Amino acid sequence: MSTVLLIDDHTMFRQGLELALAQARPALRLLAAPGGKEALASLQLHADISAVMMDYYLPDISGSALLQRLRQARPGIRILVLSASEDPDDVRHAISAGAHGFLHKSADIPTLLEALASVMAGAGYVPAWYRGVPPQAGPGDEAARVSALTRRQREVLLLVCDGLRNNDISVRLGMTEKTVKAHMSAILATLGAHNRTQATLIARRGGLLGKPQ
Repeated sequence: MSTVLLIDDHTMFRQGLELALAQARPALRLLAAPGGKEALASLQLHADISAVMMDYYLPDISGSALLQRLRQARPGIRILVLSASEDPDDVRHAISAGAHGFLHKSADIPTLLEALASVMAGAGYVPAWYRGVPPQAGPGDEAARVSALTRRQREVLLLVCDGLRNNDISVRLGMTEKTVKAHMSAILATLGAHNRTQATLIARRGGLLGKPQ
């Protein structure tokens, strides 16, 4: 059984999501916290928490700060941000701070489960409307974004830089093509790129293939 921590200060949203997920995915154990401080305390009490779903705007700790503290408290934890924001900067800042996915609160339960599964599987998830946002980064930012990629995402991106397509990457790394696509979505979001060509350029300038250029 997977244990997921939900962090949101709106009681009705927490309770509604708990009921909906209990129906849709009974094997999923959901714990809830109304704020960042309670969430960090919950991590200390429950060693089996492997993933977090969190609002980006909480009353006690800012989203970026909480993301960093969650990852410090539990290295390897997977984090999906749930937000009512459609600001591309919020997506960019959340991913840069350590989130593995970003989903709008208007999403239905099947989409939420898809996003959560992708994040927990080691890939990522970003909204389709964000993927077309062009990067706004200098060389230093590009190096930071490359370093923010997971080990698996860097492996995928290296093969993209070598010119491999998704089906070739799936064979090389022993994963499904669907998983490769999920990794690519997360890579594009983290780098702020809107296609593979831009991702390759950012990777090269950011030092993935050696000294940043």
